[in-house]
Amino acid sequence: MTVSVLVDWLEQRAPLRLQESYDNSGLLVGDPNAVITGVLCCLDVDEEVLLEAVVRGCNVVLSHHPIIFKGLKRLTGKTVSERTVAFAVRHDIALYAGHTNWDSIAGGVSFSLSRRLGLENTKVMMPRTGELLQLVVYVPNEFAPIVAEAAFTAGAGHLGNYDECHFASVGTGTFRPLEGAMPFVGTRGTREVAHEQRLEFVVPVALKNRVQEAVWRVHPYEEVAHSWISLDNSWSDLGYGAVGDLREPVRLGDFIAHVARQLGSDAVRYSRADLDRVVKRVSVCGGSGAEFIQAAAATGADVYVTGDAKYHGFQDTPGGIVLVDVGHGESELPFIEDWAEAIRLEFVTFAVLISETNNRPVRTYLNHG
Repeated sequence: MTVSVLVDWLEQRAPLRLQESYDNSGLLVGDPNAVITGVLCCLDVDEEVLLEAVVRGCNVVLSHHPIIFKGLKRLTGKTVSERTVAFAVRHDIALYAGHTNWDSIAGGVSFSLSRRLGLENTKVMMPRTGELLQLVVYVPNEFAPIVAEAAFTAGAGHLGNYDECHFASVGTGTFRPLEGAMPFVGTRGTREVAHEQRLEFVVPVALKNRVQEAVWRVHPYEEVAHSWISLDNSWSDLGYGAVGDLREPVRLGDFIAHVARQLGSDAVRYSRADLDRVVKRVSVCGGSGAEFIQAAAATGADVYVTGDAKYHGFQDTPGGIVLVDVGHGESELPFIEDWAEAIRLEFVTFAVLISETNNRPVRTYLNHG
């Protein structure tokens, strides 16, 4: 199997258009047509990880953080990025990064963190807007079920935990075929009255072309009367962070200890609070999510777990929510395991491994007095 097949699969799940403008996700180094011998998944890629890839027979390395972020102007070996890219080129290793696009989807980075912490009934914390369209299409009564089925199969009509959603209203339409027309019904020059249905579907922006092609393929009319309408609705499948509930309420002190154990954190920082207070609802955001604490508080969460919180971010937290900082990388590592497992389940022609190299850039000194 080639690198391009894996890349296509990754980007169907987390399209590159979802990444932030400053980001650099995608295939960064390597030949898309190269045959995959093995895949190594990691949080950060560097020379040590690439050496591990060579030893373990992997010619593709998937990292969450891009090794090329702001662009490379030279390859002189003076920086980690330059040396890593040069190593990859010399050894024919493809480098792929899945960063903020995987932060932005249900089932992505924050959902892996929520699963590791034992949250249930999880949903996106900050749903995105501007990602949905409404398709309105007019179709003869007898063809309405066929058109609806084609739209559903192409991905239209998905709302949260429901699919095959649409609305149909019955009415009459008129049209007059002109010279050169080849009408499905009626004759040229004569106004026709048709018994039709107006079908309405919600469609993700990314699926617009696919849904339109599917509907047009089965629609009987030569000219399909339709409209695409941009919606300002938030979409629960896309957005940063996740929010869910613990199975049973616990003491804050016990929850913080649970977080540290599950994430392997050497130290966990948290805002001033009574450790005996009860925790039930929890918001999380993998990586650097301290700026989203207002959104976390708006979910009604008792605690917000993320990384990279600044000193003043722990003061006067909104709504009394407890801010828990587990570390940037620690909050993202559960995703690497889930990422690898998802690829293993989809592809069986090559090994998918998780890097064993400890290249965490931030270390903690434990002061035992």
